[in-house]
Amino acid sequence: MRFYKVLASLLAVTALAGCGQSTNDESAEEVAVAGEAAGETMGNCPEADASGNIEIAPGLTGRIIKPGHGRAAVNGDYADTNVWLWLYDESAEDRHGEFIWESGNNVFQFQLGSGQVIKGWDMGVPCMLEGETRELVIAGDLAYGPSGRGNIPPNATLIFTIELLKLTTPE
Repeated sequence: MRFYKVLASLLAVTALAGCGQSTNDESAEEVAVAGEAAGETMGNCPEADASGNIEIAPGLTGRIIKPGHGRAAVNGDYADTNVWLWLYDESAEDRHGEFIWESGNNVFQFQLGSGQVIKGWDMGVPCMLEGETRELVIAGDLAYGPSGRGNIPPNATLIFTIELLKLTTPE
C-alpha cells in the first residue's frame, strides 16, 4: 500500500513539473486526483522557462505573472476568473495596446474545454494553478477570427491577463 502512495505522489510531482510549477505534496496529490477524475494527463502541460514564459501552441503564448498555489486546471473544470483584455500592440512598451474590457467585481466563470470561450482560452487556461495570474497572447485565429467582436477588429491578436481564483470539479 505504501508503494502505491509513493508512486502516486511521484506521478503527481512529475505532472506538476510538466506544468512548469512547483507546489507542496498536498497540492501535488490534488492535481493527480483531479487529473484522473477529469481523464486528463497533466504531463502534457508545457513548461515555463526561467522568466515564466510558456510556448503553449502556435499563435498562443503565456507568461506567469504570479505563481499559483492550488491544483492545476483540467478540461471539464469550472474556472472562476478575473480578466483584463487589451489589443496587442507590438510598438507599445509592454505590448498592451488599447484597453478593451475587464471583469471588474464580477467573477467570470466558464467550463474548460466546453467551447464556452475562445479557443485560445480553452488551450491556455488548462495547467494554470489556482491562485495563478497568467498573461496570454492569443493570435486572431485562436480568438475572434475574421469577424472580430465589438471593439475587437477582425483577426486581432489579443492580450488577456487571467487570474484563476477557483476551480470546481463538475459533479
